[in-house]
Amino acid sequence: MNNIFEKLFKVNSLTQEVGFDLGTSKISVYLKNKGIVLNEPSVVAVNNKTDQIVAIGREASAMVGKTPQHITATKPLVNGVISDFEVAEKMINYLLQKIREGGKGGKFWFIKRAIVGVPSNCTEVEKKAVEDVFHNAGVKEVFLIEKSLAIAIGSGLLLKEPKGHLIVDIGGGITEVAVISLGGVVVSQNIRIAGDKLNDDIIRYIKDNFKLAIGDQTAEKIKTTIGSAVPHSSSDTNYLIIQGRDLTKGLPKEIKITDKEVREALSESLDTIVQTIKNTIETAPPELIPDIMNHGILLTGGSSLLKGFDKLIESSTGLEVNVADDPINTVVRGEGIILENFDGMKAYLLSTITNN
Repeated sequence: MNNIFEKLFKVNSLTQEVGFDLGTSKISVYLKNKGIVLNEPSVVAVNNKTDQIVAIGREASAMVGKTPQHITATKPLVNGVISDFEVAEKMINYLLQKIREGGKGGKFWFIKRAIVGVPSNCTEVEKKAVEDVFHNAGVKEVFLIEKSLAIAIGSGLLLKEPKGHLIVDIGGGITEVAVISLGGVVVSQNIRIAGDKLNDDIIRYIKDNFKLAIGDQTAEKIKTTIGSAVPHSSSDTNYLIIQGRDLTKGLPKEIKITDKEVREALSESLDTIVQTIKNTIETAPPELIPDIMNHGILLTGGSSLLKGFDKLIESSTGLEVNVADDPINTVVRGEGIILENFDGMKAYLLSTITNN
């Protein structure tokens, strides 16, 4: 009998349970009893000649726009879903191996259970792709959860009550707006306008107005350094000196871009996000509107950190906007809460597929 218990204990000590937030720009991983152990850019560099993976995560992200012709730095996740199955599978395998080798998850052989967040309007084909990627990585049980619900759980909202909450998640690839009540999504809309599109807006604006070509990393720096949704209170003008390629002469060129010009570049996309919020409110059941007015809007996702974006939404909707604590990790934090309290919270999950 003692031998049986010893074997059971040994097997259990060599398994783990994980939560994955698969974002267009970033992947976060939660390990049960350990917390958030990994945040990596969801970028993979591939050698086109050999079809081999050259780098993944931060190392691959640093290569974007700087690779020779035979190497491509790509994102296997687009708009919150898998766009390149083979590359995504290799990336998941790599990240799990990195956790093991880094010692952050302790010693374990395989993943017993994974919870993975997906957009609310994810198709059955897209869900199946996520499940298959994790099964192929050796995960036994794969559970899916709508990201809006994971955000609500990660933010401490009381989901069991018949009260409406409005969640706006602005990530890298998509913005998702959802009204939730009684532990489910009542109405939702998402658009393919988020952090990556804002970078594209900056690139296009500088090309059209300064005849200068810049890359995504420079656009990201502009957005995070002087980007804003509304004018700041100070009368001083913020600006940034950037370098790129002169499109008329083909030579290096340096320009100064101001925060006002960046707001002009971003205004159309930001207005579209605000309109999507309004449209979602319009489709919500009338009985939930008082709740939304009382609770306001929960703003989350990496792009929610754009300066003044919460103020723009407040002025446009008349609702109070609360930016979530640690808005980049609300999805994976919610998945972690479910992992730690699985039996009592598994009802929030969409499905379970067991890999026999």
